[in-house]
Amino acid sequence: LELGGKNAIIVMDDADVDLAVEGIVWSAFGTSGQRCTAASRVIADRKVADEVTQKIADRAEAMRLGDGLDASTDIGPVVSKSQLERIQSYIVIGKEEGAELAVGGRIADWDDLSKGHFHQPTVFGNVKPDMRIAQEEIFGPVTAVIPVDGLDEAIRVANNVKYGLSASIYTQDVNRAFHAMQELYTGICYINAGTIGAEIQLPFGGTKATGNGHREAGQAAMDVVTEWQAIYVDYSGRLQRAQIDEVPSADAS
Repeated sequence: LELGGKNAIIVMDDADVDLAVEGIVWSAFGTSGQRCTAASRVIADRKVADEVTQKIADRAEAMRLGDGLDASTDIGPVVSKSQLERIQSYIVIGKEEGAELAVGGRIADWDDLSKGHFHQPTVFGNVKPDMRIAQEEIFGPVTAVIPVDGLDEAIRVANNVKYGLSASIYTQDVNRAFHAMQELYTGICYINAGTIGAEIQLPFGGTKATGNGHREAGQAAMDVVTEWQAIYVDYSGRLQRAQIDEVPSADAS
């Protein structure tokens, strides 16, 4: 079941920022952000938040929109006109809430792009965790950078949405990585990688409003298309008494 997501990438102050930006751009804007595991939130330590925002914005601004079948295209169209309008409505909401538009924010309707449903890759900076663009699924090439102070706040912000599909943390500290793995309440957790890519070889599914209590793919794939049947074979040729049957105690006199 596709039950929604508001996936977050945490970038700590000790992270390889350039590597994190690569993962963010791929996760936020790949498939035009129309992937259930797309990264629509970037939770960055305040010490690196401005740098992260600027580098994502620079990459987004250079991305080429066009035919998704063209190998030189970075971002293809979104699925429909109604979805394009929904994405644009959240751009308006983000501005009204006071988020800083770092790049993008427009429907791409010039030249040949007017023949399809294209939207510029969009980055908001200095987003507050309770803003709608940080809480609600947009399902488009839009990501929100949320500055935080330290790992504990980053995890609280990451968990403070109704969804729980995918999350990621970039850090050089193994203790931070394992702490995040334990505390992030999502069905998938990545370390030093984006929020997309592990869906095939690992059990896939979410928690909270994203989840239905089941997993698919990976070693869980067989459970999706089959049902368990318990089999008992008695080859002894004599009655096997049930465990609830009364057995004389060794202490009986």
